[in-house]
Amino acid sequence: MKTKVTFLLFLMSLIVSTSFAANPDLDFKTVTVEDEFAKVNKLEEYLATHPNMTLEQVKQAKPELLEGIDLISSTNTNFAPTKDMPLVGGFWWGCCLGVVGLALVYFITDHDKDQVRKAFWGCVIATIVWGVGGFWNPFGW
Repeated sequence: MKTKVTFLLFLMSLIVSTSFAANPDLDFKTVTVEDEFAKVNKLEEYLATHPNMTLEQVKQAKPELLEGIDLISSTNTNFAPTKDMPLVGGFWWGCCLGVVGLALVYFITDHDKDQVRKAFWGCVIATIVWGVGGFWNPFGW
């Protein structure tokens, strides 16, 4: 009983101490955020009235709209979908999980035909192996 009470007191002290902990990095000034978005809003309004403008044309015509705004001209992202299955290949997903593994490969790889084909064959081979193993019992158990 004494250890339960001690544990509960320790747990409560941890909860209380973490509730008072504050991360100063998360503090922000609303005025600064609104000022930054005001710059972007001006640029957005200009581009809405001139829809065919390119970045170079905006730099020449209205350079004041781009002051204090850092633009990245390349559009490379890290969000490109991968065509490979995580951990193991599609064959093993189909072999180990069967129809569920086949469905997972289909949706995760965004309908990649090669991976789905591998998962399908894994599912077929597992079904044959387990099906034959279920009917054939050499030990007579």
